[in-house]
Amino acid sequence: MATDLTDVLVGAVDLHRHGYPEISERLRTPLSDVDDVRLCRDAGMAATVLKSHTWPTTGRAQLIEQAVPGIRVVPSVTLNHFAGGMRPEIIELAARQGARVVYLPTAGARSDILRGGISQRIAGEITHYHPDPDEGVVVTNDDGELTEMFRKCLDVLDEWPMLVYSGHLSAPEALAILRDGRLRDRFVLSHPDSHSIGASDSEVVTAAGLGAYIEICALGVHPKIDRVTPADLARTVRAVGAERCVITSDYFFPWSPPSSVTLHEFAVALFDEGITRDELDLMLKTNPRRLIGLTGDE
Repeated sequence: MATDLTDVLVGAVDLHRHGYPEISERLRTPLSDVDDVRLCRDAGMAATVLKSHTWPTTGRAQLIEQAVPGIRVVPSVTLNHFAGGMRPEIIELAARQGARVVYLPTAGARSDILRGGISQRIAGEITHYHPDPDEGVVVTNDDGELTEMFRKCLDVLDEWPMLVYSGHLSAPEALAILRDGRLRDRFVLSHPDSHSIGASDSEVVTAAGLGAYIEICALGVHPKIDRVTPADLARTVRAVGAERCVITSDYFFPWSPPSSVTLHEFAVALFDEGITRDELDLMLKTNPRRLIGLTGDE
């Protein structure tokens, strides 16, 4: 069946591609950013979003795009304390430097620290980093209402209509954000199947109903992770509809294949589980292009 999908990445956008290196020299993909993005371009992809847990990627994305003409490299910021934290001015700074995507806290989220997520992986690399749940970010108070600080962040996002990822906030926090309504149709529920999130099926369906897009992430099906199967993710697509999903890579390990290879193999695996070519095109092209505001000329 793979021959039916030889051009499936033409026009595709990866909304969640980690850079090189991500956390340390020991945790990096085999290919440099330039070499990986060149393969993305050669596969026909329209764009890739450069993500980092630790630094804003605005300057680096611009340099990669200059080095690899013919593909957009979209910058982003993740609102961890490493990068300035979840503060309105950090969002505005990133926006004014060209960022089109904001990832809410990942390692900095209290939920991630409590669940032993990426915060623990970073702690294993960075000697002087000691994640403390009491210092972790939450966006809701004890009554489940959005905090004043997060509402200030929403005010900035009203001015700068960027795509917002839930990061590693808990599923209930993501749902509280969605119920506010201000980020409807420009909010992605990050890899809900991951250990860092652990969202239930009902939470995923509810999020989609409130205007979220659901991330269908290739990382989870890789044999070295093996947290979910293509069949499981195909069921998620059917539960919420491909019109509410995006397909991403989310790799940054030394064993990671090139992101374009990852996406192609993942698309084939989903196709083999009954996901149609039209559905793949929605999740790889139409939805992510709209979410980051790519025009037909980009």
